[in-house]
Amino acid sequence: MAASNHHEVDHVTHRRNRGTEDVSPNDADSIAGVPDDIFDANDQGLVDSPLLRLRPEEVDNLTKYFVRKYHLENYEDLFIKAGKILRDPEASMSVPHLTDEEKNALKHETSSGFWRQPKQLQVTIITLCVAAVVQGWNQTGTNGANLNWPQQLGLSNLQGCDPTGIDAWKFSIVNAATYLSASLVGCWLSDPLNEYFFGRRAAICLSAVIILASAIGGACTRTWQELLVTRILLGLGMGCKASVTPVLAAEIAPAHIRGSLVMNWQLFVAFGVLCGFTANLVVSQVGPTAWRWQVASSALPTIVLLSLIYVCPESPRFLMRRGHYRMAYQNLVLLRFHPILAAKELLYVHCQMEVESRFLGVSTKFPTHNEDTSRKGKLSSTFRRRSATARPANYWQKLYQIFAIKRNQRAITAAVVCMIGQQLCGVNALQFFSSTFFCDAREGTMKDEELLANSSYLQPLFLSWGIGLANFLFTFPAYYFIDRKGRRWLLLITIPLMALTSLAAGLSFLIPVANGARTPVIAIFTFLFMAAYSSGIGPVPFTLSAEVFPMEHRMVGMSFAVFTNLFGAGVLALFVPQLTNVIGHSGLLGIFAGLNVVAFILVFFFVRETAGAAVGGGAFGNMISVSLEELNYIFGVPAAKHAMYQWDTVLPWAWRYYVLRDKACPDQPQKLYNWASAHDREIQEVPRMV
Repeated sequence: MAASNHHEVDHVTHRRNRGTEDVSPNDADSIAGVPDDIFDANDQGLVDSPLLRLRPEEVDNLTKYFVRKYHLENYEDLFIKAGKILRDPEASMSVPHLTDEEKNALKHETSSGFWRQPKQLQVTIITLCVAAVVQGWNQTGTNGANLNWPQQLGLSNLQGCDPTGIDAWKFSIVNAATYLSASLVGCWLSDPLNEYFFGRRAAICLSAVIILASAIGGACTRTWQELLVTRILLGLGMGCKASVTPVLAAEIAPAHIRGSLVMNWQLFVAFGVLCGFTANLVVSQVGPTAWRWQVASSALPTIVLLSLIYVCPESPRFLMRRGHYRMAYQNLVLLRFHPILAAKELLYVHCQMEVESRFLGVSTKFPTHNEDTSRKGKLSSTFRRRSATARPANYWQKLYQIFAIKRNQRAITAAVVCMIGQQLCGVNALQFFSSTFFCDAREGTMKDEELLANSSYLQPLFLSWGIGLANFLFTFPAYYFIDRKGRRWLLLITIPLMALTSLAAGLSFLIPVANGARTPVIAIFTFLFMAAYSSGIGPVPFTLSAEVFPMEHRMVGMSFAVFTNLFGAGVLALFVPQLTNVIGHSGLLGIFAGLNVVAFILVFFFVRETAGAAVGGGAFGNMISVSLEELNYIFGVPAAKHAMYQWDTVLPWAWRYYVLRDKACPDQPQKLYNWASAHDREIQEVPRMV
């Protein structure tokens, strides 16, 4: 036992950089050794773990105080073992008193895919996938209904499939209302619903109730104004659900598959889009009431969601923030293979949240009197006074802090670039109006007002269904690469392809209408565009936005990111029909091609990688997963340093590797971020080399 402890001390001596004060049972729930400004100016790009700086007896003291404070005494031995593992991950198998079952769980912790995860995690993720299906289905229900409802509800000024004049604005407002309502009101409801209705599940449940009411009400409307009201109501539910669902998935997912599990949001939004297009086809021939069935069809997955949501456990991280650690531990036991993994994650998240809270305590606008302004990285009485007086931020303070704190500024920049980029690419113009888009691509136009459900509408509906199928199928490559190669890598690979295919589709509209190849060529380039979108900027924005914010600001930050996305969608839905009437489909797609180039530049300089693939190796071997709390260090690197790294390191490397095909060029550029233990070890080895 003594020999083991001696080995542990020697093993991590080079990693400790402690102040003069040690952790005692009275203050063991705070962490020493991490600089106060680590999230403000992490110039060295270190991804740190506060437990690496503590001696074995200090970790034991911290753990014992932790279990007493949060009423986990029955699991004290388990948490002590978890603390030893966290202090020295390399020597986890040599921690005393580990059972064979615990060793096996630790060994396979980062090598198990989704279908080898506990049943409760699978059920929860599947439920969140149903929530995504509801989102996609609602997007396309109106798409198919757009062919019929304008005439049914009194919009008679039609040119082919498109309303004109004042009716065009009415048509646009009805389509845009959902996304404007979602962005301006719906997504901002997510944080209050989480706080006052206690939890992520309650917010999702209430959103589903609103969506169900809007689907049934929309099918029963008699005027376009009534349909407009139901679309506004639908936006409230969609906006809130789009903010909460990816966050819940990110908070419950194991770090090594977090990207793919959160990406399920977009995968199953795409599946919902496909289901919506399928429903549009199924009911398209029922007669003049077809559009009502198309609008109401989204009630089916909504009922399934309402049936499943309370089978799922609440987010452990949310429960921890509310002080319910015992319940959080019980939920983690359900979501992880073994109690040792649940204990390890609970303790580690707590320690990183302490560092996060310490940083936020420094950065809030509620300083104490007579504060020592020293920013030394040690556990001091100054910090204890500061932490004790930092009050929990209310909604408006959290909203202010996502713009006032530098770490949050970098996160909001990355999230907004991705969300806006998704709108700049032009995909939602296709998803909202693909039926009328392909209707206009056909030879001639349909002007027979007597046959509202005529079979001539089937070709646009089938082509729209093909877009939905392509959107769903081509999301699967991203499912494989998002954790292995990273979120940023997917964006940089696929956005140029979207620019090229969008331009090609636009030029295809210049083919004469009488040419039979016109519609097939347009369809081919549109499907290729959708394939590139579905593998990159389709799944990445919501995945990345759900990850990048600290716990205290996660819902408010996600709300702002979703606001920018849905507001952009609303603007597109409002102005695309008018813009198409002025410049035609060729001009519209040409503009989107240019905007894709702008999106590529913004992603290259301002979006950071949130997968562990961005972090250099070291003491953790081949581990590529980064926890949500460790992302604080990633976004602690100044924006200028990150941008200069792209210009000075990544760009020259890409030129040598991809253009010049230089065989001497390494397979990857030098990493901007490194594990703190690896960095410290290199520093220690320099004198020996000299």
